[in-house]
Amino acid sequence: MSDSRTVGRLVAAAARTHLRPLGFRPQGRRRLWYDDRGWSLVLVEFQSGRTPGVYLDVGLMWLWNEHEHWAFDEGSRVHWRSDGSFSGDSPPGEPGWTQHVTFRAADDFADEMTTVARIAGQRAVQLREQFPDVGTTADRLSTRHVRPAESRLRLAFDGGAAAALHGDASTAARCWQAIASADDRLFVSWEHTLKHRAEQLLDLADDPAALQNEVVRSVHRSRQLLGLPTSAISVTCPVRPADRTAF
Repeated sequence: MSDSRTVGRLVAAAARTHLRPLGFRPQGRRRLWYDDRGWSLVLVEFQSGRTPGVYLDVGLMWLWNEHEHWAFDEGSRVHWRSDGSFSGDSPPGEPGWTQHVTFRAADDFADEMTTVARIAGQRAVQLREQFPDVGTTADRLSTRHVRPAESRLRLAFDGGAAAALHGDASTAARCWQAIASADDRLFVSWEHTLKHRAEQLLDLADDPAALQNEVVRSVHRSRQLLGLPTSAISVTCPVRPADRTAF
């Protein structure tokens, strides 16, 4: 058996052991596992590199973005140490941190994958706890500072979409207005596309129910593009600023 096939087999075994009990399922033949939360996905990817081995990415995908592909919108690369500690941000400048397991021998790689898959599960649970529902997600995304290398426009759009899905049209409008007024700071095509979409949604800001329904439509569209069941999301409470949208 080739090294790449051995790596794939051992990765799948470790993921089944440590991710399946948390509700994750594999996405096709890829080294990608996901937890479907209706309006978002928790993603774990055991990413391959130039040499046989694994990088670990764990994050969230916001389904209101109508991605045609699986994407990490919040979180991504995980660094870890042999003692099982890990960081979802750039690790401190001290020895012992790694972001890659290199395949050398099957037994050693299997042991290392046990550690990596366990860390993947712990990081996934951490993200679930940080973003447990639409209301908390809206609060976090609409108020936190932009991180290094993060697009402030993307953060503003996501914060607005989460707020709209939660029924808070005023917060959504505040977030999207920052994008609509950014004419002189757009450099690439996706930024112009994002601005156009924000302006479309702003036109609905005076009607919270219509705005929420439009964001729900985007979630359904993403689910369709990704081949996910469309019945997994439903709005079950009225739209009022003090209420939460449940899925």
